[in-house]
Amino acid sequence: MKLLVPLTVAVLLAVSGCGDDGASLAPAASPSPSPGAATGSPTPSASGDTEARAVYWLGATKEPRGPRLYREFVRRPATADAVRDAVTAMLSLEPTDPDYTSLWADGTTVRDVRREGATAVVDLSREATTNGGGSAFEEMSLQQLVHTVTAADPALTAVRLLVEGEPVETLWGSADASTPISRGPSYEVLGPVWLDVPDGSVLSGEFGGTATVFEATVSWQLRQGPDLVAEGFATATEGGPGRGTWTATADVPP
Repeated sequence: MKLLVPLTVAVLLAVSGCGDDGASLAPAASPSPSPGAATGSPTPSASGDTEARAVYWLGATKEPRGPRLYREFVRRPATADAVRDAVTAMLSLEPTDPDYTSLWADGTTVRDVRREGATAVVDLSREATTNGGGSAFEEMSLQQLVHTVTAADPALTAVRLLVEGEPVETLWGSADASTPISRGPSYEVLGPVWLDVPDGSVLSGEFGGTATVFEATVSWQLRQGPDLVAEGFATATEGGPGRGTWTATADVPP
């Protein structure tokens, strides 16, 4: 049986592998264009002259964890320079989920992208340095850039940041941006629980995603408005600090 979008999936974590001290509600699902909703890394398919791009956004989590990254897929024009287009999408679009955000200043544009081996050299306009946030938000914004770049081209493993063609010591005054930046450990960077759902407006009775949680235990609830429809537990393939995939099945009403 299928459920409509107003029936939402709330994913709660019992205890994070990073030392969280209680249950918290993870931000809403990151839409995936892949029908394999249970997989942690769906493979988007091209459609006509467009293709899906992974874009990462910041989402709030329970203290003391701070901001973490969540992923959405957006359909973009097919282009030979997927990295440049993905960064452009990250800088110019709004996330679909209102719980997500981005701190890059309005008007920030991509001046150039080139490759030096497995490192992408990303040159942004001067607006990139005009916004700001605390050090945790600055570090996570750099990780947002790195994850978006390396998702667009998995052959890339790091990003070297330039602004107006020149190296920068920091982005907004705190986090080191003077050397190539790689993806940080998933338990320090990614949202503790991700829900990956197919692109479109209908979920099936099976759902899932990836998680970094204590003893690999993910608790979930299905809610329709204020009403609790179903709840249960799922076991991820790996417990924290590792990251595993998880699936759950619920017999739900229309």
